[in-house]
Amino acid sequence: MLYLVGLGIWDEKDMSIKGIEICKNADKIYAELYTATWGGSIKNLEKIIGKKITLLQRKDIEEDSENFIKEAKKCDIVLLVPGDPLVATTHTHLIIEAKKRKTPFDIVHSSSIYTAIAKTGLQIYKFGRTVTIPTPQKGYEPTSFYDLILENKKSGLHTLVLLDRDMNTKRGLEILMDVEKRRKKKVFLPNTKMVLCSKLGSKDEKIIYGCVKKLLEIDLKPPAVVIIPGNLHFIEEEFLSSFEIR
Repeated sequence: MLYLVGLGIWDEKDMSIKGIEICKNADKIYAELYTATWGGSIKNLEKIIGKKITLLQRKDIEEDSENFIKEAKKCDIVLLVPGDPLVATTHTHLIIEAKKRKTPFDIVHSSSIYTAIAKTGLQIYKFGRTVTIPTPQKGYEPTSFYDLILENKKSGLHTLVLLDRDMNTKRGLEILMDVEKRRKKKVFLPNTKMVLCSKLGSKDEKIIYGCVKKLLEIDLKPPAVVIIPGNLHFIEEEFLSSFEIR
């Protein structure tokens, strides 16, 4: 049996009772921490469940998924995943492989960035497609996120912008503004209002709302996201005002 168990938005305290009970009864427990930043401690989690946790690398799951599924056919294994287990396509692929090989599986959902952003007061059902800003490298500077944000904006929808694992908010905004200079569609202007979120779900979480020129003076540490609001309901406006920098 294969269990995909979500670790939750921030640390081991976000893990569900159901997930903990499954880990206590499992034969082997693995964890991957490469699909998202997790602020918890593997050692503390091992104390909670009373078992050893083996940390996996990307290739262990993506390249050796066949062996992973074969092992789940012989015994009960758990794969611990930051946030919710089905947010990353890597784990969806595992389920497809399990179905092909008729290996039983179960999924234990948990909190993720997609639920935590409701803390901003923005209504979840009004978000459009999510985009990601990767760290630019020589010969690799994708800008497709700009077009998706533009599409969301035309539809009046909010956009969740995921920043690369080690990217702070200032760098993320600088990249957005740099692309704007080249594309000139007026998606990001100095007075465009955005929301910055850092370390959501932790005791150090921060949410700041304001125009770009003011937000560029602030540098929130990763893990962080940027939200570009679409058309705002008056309740959303009221809620956001409590985070606004004047």
